[in-house]
Amino acid sequence: MRNNEGRTQIPPELLDQFMKQQEEKFMASQPPQAPMPQASPTGYQIPTDFVELPSQGLFYPQSHPWHNKEKVEVRFMTTREEDILSSQAYAQAGVMFDKLIESVTVDRVSSTSLLPGDRNAILINARKNSYGEEYEFVTNCQNCLKELECSVNLGELGFVEVDVNKITENNTVSVELPVSKKQVEFKIMTAAEINDATKAVEKQAKLGIETNETFELHRRMIVSIDGDRQLSTIVSFSQNMLLKDSRFLKSQYSKFSPDVDFTYEQECESCGHKNKGGVPVGANFFWSSE
Repeated sequence: MRNNEGRTQIPPELLDQFMKQQEEKFMASQPPQAPMPQASPTGYQIPTDFVELPSQGLFYPQSHPWHNKEKVEVRFMTTREEDILSSQAYAQAGVMFDKLIESVTVDRVSSTSLLPGDRNAILINARKNSYGEEYEFVTNCQNCLKELECSVNLGELGFVEVDVNKITENNTVSVELPVSKKQVEFKIMTAAEINDATKAVEKQAKLGIETNETFELHRRMIVSIDGDRQLSTIVSFSQNMLLKDSRFLKSQYSKFSPDVDFTYEQECESCGHKNKGGVPVGANFFWSSE
Protein backbone atom coordinates (compact mmCIF):
# COMPACT_ATOMS: atom_id res chain seq x y z
CA MET A 1 0.00 0.00 0.00
CA ARG A 2 1.10 3.59 -0.67
CA ASN A 3 2.03 5.57 2.42
CA ASN A 4 -0.19 8.73 2.62
CA GLU A 5 1.30 10.04 5.82
CA GLY A 6 2.79 13.49 5.57
CA ARG A 7 0.53 14.57 2.65
CA THR A 8 -1.34 17.90 2.94
CA GLN A 9 -5.10 17.41 3.36
CA ILE A 10 -7.57 20.11 2.12
CA PRO A 11 -10.02 21.04 4.87
CA PRO A 12 -13.66 20.32 3.85
CA GLU A 13 -14.73 23.96 4.34
CA LEU A 14 -12.01 25.18 1.90
CA LEU A 15 -12.99 22.55 -0.62
CA ASP A 16 -16.64 23.66 -0.43
CA GLN A 17 -15.61 27.29 -0.90
CA PHE A 18 -13.47 26.36 -3.93
CA MET A 19 -16.32 24.42 -5.54
CA LYS A 20 -18.74 27.30 -4.93
CA GLN A 21 -16.36 29.77 -6.58
CA GLN A 22 -16.04 27.50 -9.61
CA GLU A 23 -19.82 27.24 -9.86
CA GLU A 24 -20.21 31.04 -9.67
CA LYS A 25 -17.63 31.49 -12.45
CA PHE A 26 -19.50 29.00 -14.62
CA MET A 27 -22.87 30.68 -14.06
CA ALA A 28 -21.38 34.12 -14.81
CA SER A 29 -20.15 32.85 -18.17
CA GLN A 30 -23.63 31.71 -19.23
CA PRO A 31 -25.85 33.99 -21.39
CA PRO A 32 -28.68 35.71 -19.50
CA GLN A 33 -31.95 33.84 -19.51
CA ALA A 34 -35.17 35.37 -20.81
CA PRO A 35 -37.59 36.35 -18.02
CA MET A 36 -40.09 33.65 -17.20
CA PRO A 37 -43.79 34.37 -16.78
CA GLN A 38 -44.68 35.03 -13.15
CA ALA A 39 -46.20 32.02 -11.43
CA SER A 40 -48.69 32.02 -8.59
CA PRO A 41 -48.07 29.91 -5.45
CA THR A 42 -50.17 27.17 -7.07
CA GLY A 43 -47.83 27.05 -10.06
CA TYR A 44 -50.26 28.78 -12.45
CA GLN A 45 -48.42 30.74 -15.13
CA ILE A 46 -49.77 34.27 -15.45
CA PRO A 47 -50.19 34.98 -19.18
CA THR A 48 -48.17 37.78 -20.73
CA ASP A 49 -48.51 40.05 -23.72
CA PHE A 50 -46.21 42.31 -25.73
CA VAL A 51 -46.84 46.04 -25.94
CA GLU A 52 -45.45 48.13 -28.78
CA LEU A 53 -43.85 51.30 -27.45
CA PRO A 54 -44.69 54.63 -29.09
CA SER A 55 -41.05 55.66 -28.52
CA GLN A 56 -39.65 52.47 -30.11
CA GLY A 57 -37.12 52.60 -27.29
CA LEU A 58 -35.66 55.88 -28.55
CA PHE A 59 -34.89 58.76 -26.16
CA TYR A 60 -33.81 56.30 -23.46
CA PRO A 61 -30.12 56.26 -22.42
CA GLN A 62 -28.09 53.12 -23.04
CA SER A 63 -28.22 52.28 -19.34
CA HIS A 64 -32.02 52.04 -19.38
CA PRO A 65 -33.60 48.55 -19.81
CA TRP A 66 -35.88 49.91 -22.56
CA HIS A 67 -33.12 51.49 -24.65
CA ASN A 68 -33.95 50.80 -28.34
CA LYS A 69 -36.70 48.35 -27.35
CA GLU A 70 -39.65 48.46 -29.73
CA LYS A 71 -41.79 46.11 -27.61
CA VAL A 72 -41.88 45.12 -23.95
CA GLU A 73 -43.43 42.14 -22.21
CA VAL A 74 -46.21 42.75 -19.70
CA ARG A 75 -48.32 40.50 -17.51
CA PHE A 76 -52.10 40.34 -17.50
CA MET A 77 -53.64 41.98 -14.46
CA THR A 78 -54.56 39.81 -11.47
CA THR A 79 -56.21 40.44 -8.11
CA ARG A 80 -52.91 41.98 -7.02
CA GLU A 81 -53.34 44.79 -9.55
CA GLU A 82 -57.00 45.13 -8.60
CA ASP A 83 -55.86 45.82 -5.03
CA ILE A 84 -53.51 48.49 -6.37
CA LEU A 85 -56.34 50.17 -8.28
CA SER A 86 -58.60 50.13 -5.22
CA SER A 87 -55.95 51.48 -2.84
CA GLN A 88 -57.00 54.85 -1.43
CA ALA A 89 -53.46 55.43 -0.17
CA TYR A 90 -51.99 55.06 -3.67
CA ALA A 91 -54.72 57.24 -5.15
CA GLN A 92 -54.19 60.04 -2.62
CA ALA A 93 -50.42 59.89 -3.10
CA GLY A 94 -50.85 60.04 -6.88
CA VAL A 95 -48.84 56.86 -7.46
CA MET A 96 -51.61 54.41 -8.39
CA PHE A 97 -50.65 54.18 -12.07
CA ASP A 98 -46.94 54.04 -11.16
CA LYS A 99 -47.52 51.02 -8.93
CA LEU A 100 -49.70 49.37 -11.57
CA ILE A 101 -47.12 49.80 -14.34
CA GLU A 102 -44.31 48.48 -12.16
CA SER A 103 -46.47 45.50 -11.20
CA VAL A 104 -47.38 44.36 -14.74
CA THR A 105 -44.10 45.00 -16.57
CA VAL A 106 -41.75 42.01 -16.73
CA ASP A 107 -38.67 44.25 -16.84
CA ARG A 108 -37.78 45.71 -13.47
CA VAL A 109 -38.09 49.41 -14.26
CA SER A 110 -39.16 52.43 -12.29
CA SER A 111 -42.37 53.80 -13.77
CA THR A 112 -41.15 57.38 -13.37
CA SER A 113 -38.09 56.61 -15.53
CA LEU A 114 -40.40 55.97 -18.50
CA LEU A 115 -41.59 58.38 -21.16
CA PRO A 116 -45.22 59.46 -20.67
CA GLY A 117 -46.28 57.98 -24.04
CA ASP A 118 -44.86 54.56 -23.20
CA ARG A 119 -46.62 54.64 -19.83
CA ASN A 120 -49.89 55.35 -21.64
CA ALA A 121 -49.36 52.36 -23.94
CA ILE A 122 -48.85 50.07 -20.92
CA LEU A 123 -51.99 51.38 -19.20
CA ILE A 124 -54.12 50.93 -22.33
CA ASN A 125 -52.89 47.37 -22.78
CA ALA A 126 -53.65 46.53 -19.14
CA ARG A 127 -57.13 47.99 -19.46
CA LYS A 128 -57.88 46.12 -22.72
CA ASN A 129 -56.72 42.75 -21.42
CA SER A 130 -58.68 43.05 -18.18
CA TYR A 131 -61.89 44.95 -18.98
CA GLY A 132 -62.17 44.83 -22.75
CA GLU A 133 -61.41 47.23 -25.58
CA GLU A 134 -64.58 49.32 -25.36
CA TYR A 135 -64.12 52.32 -23.08
CA GLU A 136 -67.13 54.49 -22.29
CA PHE A 137 -66.95 57.92 -20.71
CA VAL A 138 -69.12 61.03 -20.33
CA THR A 139 -68.13 64.54 -21.38
CA ASN A 140 -69.91 67.70 -22.50
CA CYS A 141 -70.61 68.91 -26.02
CA GLN A 142 -68.20 71.66 -26.97
CA ASN A 143 -71.05 73.58 -28.63
CA CYS A 144 -74.25 73.20 -26.58
CA LEU A 145 -72.63 71.87 -23.37
CA LYS A 146 -75.12 69.01 -23.18
CA GLU A 147 -73.89 65.79 -21.57
CA LEU A 148 -72.32 63.58 -24.19
CA GLU A 149 -71.85 59.83 -23.87
CA CYS A 150 -68.80 58.61 -25.77
CA SER A 151 -67.47 55.16 -26.59
CA VAL A 152 -63.95 54.47 -27.86
CA ASN A 153 -62.37 51.22 -29.01
CA LEU A 154 -58.98 51.26 -27.30
CA GLY A 155 -57.69 48.64 -29.72
CA GLU A 156 -58.06 51.09 -32.58
CA LEU A 157 -55.96 53.86 -31.02
CA GLY A 158 -52.78 54.48 -32.98
CA PHE A 159 -49.60 56.37 -32.23
CA VAL A 160 -48.65 60.00 -32.81
CA GLU A 161 -46.33 60.01 -35.83
CA VAL A 162 -42.77 61.09 -35.04
CA ASP A 163 -40.07 61.69 -37.64
CA VAL A 164 -37.45 59.34 -36.21
CA ASN A 165 -34.98 60.35 -38.94
CA LYS A 166 -34.44 63.66 -37.16
CA ILE A 167 -33.48 62.06 -33.85
CA THR A 168 -29.76 62.41 -33.14
CA GLU A 169 -27.37 59.64 -32.15
CA ASN A 170 -27.68 60.99 -28.58
CA ASN A 171 -31.43 60.24 -28.66
CA THR A 172 -32.17 63.96 -28.73
CA VAL A 173 -33.62 66.46 -31.23
CA SER A 174 -31.80 69.54 -32.53
CA VAL A 175 -33.70 72.55 -33.93
CA GLU A 176 -32.88 76.11 -34.91
CA LEU A 177 -34.97 78.74 -33.15
CA PRO A 178 -36.71 81.17 -35.54
CA VAL A 179 -35.67 84.49 -33.98
CA SER A 180 -32.39 84.05 -32.10
CA LYS A 181 -31.20 81.44 -34.63
CA LYS A 182 -29.76 79.46 -31.71
CA GLN A 183 -29.31 75.74 -32.28
CA VAL A 184 -31.11 74.07 -29.39
CA GLU A 185 -30.76 70.40 -28.58
CA PHE A 186 -33.51 68.95 -26.39
CA LYS A 187 -34.56 65.61 -24.98
CA ILE A 188 -37.97 64.12 -24.29
CA MET A 189 -38.50 64.26 -20.54
CA THR A 190 -39.40 61.27 -18.40
CA ALA A 191 -42.33 61.23 -16.01
CA ALA A 192 -39.92 61.94 -13.14
CA GLU A 193 -38.49 65.04 -14.83
CA ILE A 194 -41.95 66.42 -15.58
CA ASN A 195 -42.98 65.73 -12.00
CA ASP A 196 -39.88 67.57 -10.72
CA ALA A 197 -40.84 70.62 -12.77
CA THR A 198 -44.38 70.53 -11.39
CA LYS A 199 -43.13 70.24 -7.80
CA ALA A 200 -40.74 73.16 -8.32
CA VAL A 201 -43.61 75.38 -9.47
CA GLU A 202 -45.80 74.26 -6.55
CA LYS A 203 -43.00 75.03 -4.10
CA GLN A 204 -42.52 78.50 -5.58
CA ALA A 205 -46.24 79.18 -5.21
CA LYS A 206 -46.20 78.12 -1.54
CA LEU A 207 -43.27 80.42 -0.85
CA GLY A 208 -44.99 83.32 -2.58
CA ILE A 209 -42.42 83.37 -5.38
CA GLU A 210 -43.54 84.22 -8.91
CA THR A 211 -43.91 80.91 -10.73
CA ASN A 212 -42.56 80.16 -14.20
CA GLU A 213 -43.62 76.73 -15.39
CA THR A 214 -42.25 77.29 -18.89
CA PHE A 215 -38.78 78.04 -17.53
CA GLU A 216 -38.83 74.95 -15.28
CA LEU A 217 -39.70 72.74 -18.25
CA HIS A 218 -37.27 74.37 -20.67
CA ARG A 219 -34.27 74.09 -18.37
CA ARG A 220 -34.95 70.37 -17.91
CA MET A 221 -35.57 69.50 -21.54
CA ILE A 222 -32.75 71.53 -23.12
CA VAL A 223 -29.48 69.61 -23.45
CA SER A 224 -27.32 72.21 -25.20
CA ILE A 225 -27.31 75.71 -26.73
CA ASP A 226 -25.14 75.96 -29.85
CA GLY A 227 -23.25 72.94 -28.53
CA ASP A 228 -22.74 74.43 -25.05
CA ARG A 229 -23.93 71.87 -22.49
CA GLN A 230 -23.14 73.85 -19.34
CA LEU A 231 -26.09 74.05 -16.95
CA SER A 232 -25.45 77.75 -16.25
CA THR A 233 -25.77 78.52 -19.98
CA ILE A 234 -28.98 76.53 -20.30
CA VAL A 235 -30.53 78.15 -17.20
CA SER A 236 -29.64 81.67 -18.33
CA PHE A 237 -30.95 81.10 -21.85
CA SER A 238 -34.19 79.52 -20.57
CA GLN A 239 -34.84 82.51 -18.31
CA ASN A 240 -34.40 85.01 -21.16
CA MET A 241 -35.77 83.09 -24.12
CA LEU A 242 -37.75 85.18 -26.58
CA LEU A 243 -41.47 84.43 -26.63
CA LYS A 244 -41.60 83.37 -30.26
CA ASP A 245 -38.60 81.08 -29.76
CA SER A 246 -40.22 79.59 -26.66
CA ARG A 247 -43.47 78.83 -28.44
CA PHE A 248 -41.59 77.27 -31.34
CA LEU A 249 -39.59 75.07 -28.97
CA LYS A 250 -42.79 73.94 -27.24
CA SER A 251 -44.36 73.01 -30.57
CA GLN A 252 -41.26 71.07 -31.60
CA TYR A 253 -41.20 69.24 -28.28
CA SER A 254 -44.83 68.24 -28.74
CA LYS A 255 -44.15 67.20 -32.34
CA PHE A 256 -41.37 64.82 -31.34
CA SER A 257 -42.99 63.44 -28.17
CA PRO A 258 -43.94 59.80 -28.86
CA ASP A 259 -47.37 58.95 -27.50
CA VAL A 260 -50.65 57.19 -28.07
CA ASP A 261 -53.01 59.17 -30.28
CA PHE A 262 -55.96 59.68 -27.94
CA THR A 263 -57.96 61.76 -30.43
CA TYR A 264 -61.65 60.85 -30.75
CA GLU A 265 -64.65 62.29 -32.58
CA GLN A 266 -68.25 62.14 -31.37
CA GLU A 267 -71.32 63.81 -32.86
CA CYS A 268 -73.69 65.45 -30.40
CA GLU A 269 -77.23 64.07 -30.71
CA SER A 270 -78.70 67.35 -29.48
CA CYS A 271 -77.07 69.89 -31.81
CA GLY A 272 -75.19 67.78 -34.34
CA HIS A 273 -71.83 69.32 -33.49
CA LYS A 274 -68.86 67.03 -34.17
CA ASN A 275 -66.84 67.04 -30.99
CA LYS A 276 -63.15 66.28 -31.16
CA GLY A 277 -60.93 65.79 -28.16
CA GLY A 278 -58.65 63.49 -26.22
CA VAL A 279 -59.73 60.30 -24.47
CA PRO A 280 -59.54 60.96 -20.70
CA VAL A 281 -57.31 58.59 -18.73
CA GLY A 282 -58.21 59.18 -15.10
CA ALA A 283 -58.91 57.17 -11.97
CA ASN A 284 -62.07 55.65 -13.52
CA PHE A 285 -60.18 54.43 -16.60
CA PHE A 286 -60.12 50.95 -15.12
CA TRP A 287 -63.77 50.83 -14.14
CA SER A 288 -65.53 47.97 -15.86
CA SER A 289 -68.61 48.86 -17.90
CA GLU A 290 -70.13 45.46 -17.09
